[in-house]
Amino acid sequence: MRAFRALFMREVWSLCVSPFSFVLLGFWYLLNGIFFTYLLSSETIRADVDGLPQYMFGSGVLVWLLLPAFPPLLTLRLFAEEHRLGTLEPLLTAPVRDIEVVLAKYLAACVFFLAFWAGVLALFIVLASFNVALDWSLIFSGFYGSLMISLLFLATGLWASAWGGNLLFAAAGGTAINFLLLFVPVLFDQQGNPLQGLAHAMNIPDMVDRGFTVGLLDSYALAYFPLVAGLFLFLTWVRLVSRRWVP
Repeated sequence: MRAFRALFMREVWSLCVSPFSFVLLGFWYLLNGIFFTYLLSSETIRADVDGLPQYMFGSGVLVWLLLPAFPPLLTLRLFAEEHRLGTLEPLLTAPVRDIEVVLAKYLAACVFFLAFWAGVLALFIVLASFNVALDWSLIFSGFYGSLMISLLFLATGLWASAWGGNLLFAAAGGTAINFLLLFVPVLFDQQGNPLQGLAHAMNIPDMVDRGFTVGLLDSYALAYFPLVAGLFLFLTWVRLVSRRWVP
């Protein structure tokens, strides 16, 4: 446990002092700030400000373009960068279990990624300071849903990062997996398709738009994201273990 705690703190500190992490964070804030301002000037939001959380946390095109890409960019250095620099092998031969390495790196990324969504939440706090009446149940529900998706995408990014020292492969691979998880079920979730039932059960945009962004916390969705994230963490652990036989 002591080794896990030390490794976790090391990873959190590494993310907090990395210029690349803050470049990502700044770019995320910039794009979301521009999108937030644009929505406030639209007639739809002027007519019903309660629709704002749905665009910021669910239905907005910018959300679905940013969200699959940013977690893999954050996680690419957790394994891929260490592999490229030659520091991964000493870490894996240290007196710490492989599963502790995986969990420490993953949880550190999760903690740091809270700052990404906290910045979006801060936009609503600023808006409320101008005496705009907001439905905070919708805001916190949408925030929670986006956070759950982010935790899943961080797990897929970590798995992609564990495959070698190619940073481009780690970033592109994680992003591609996330887009597949988002949109392939949508394509098959059609009437008459034999895979519709399975596709509907994996339809993340539907879970968000019909659940989190309208204030509903569905038990299935609450279980789905941690379970799938756990699957990718398990695959990451398998990849680390397999390195002892297959480089």
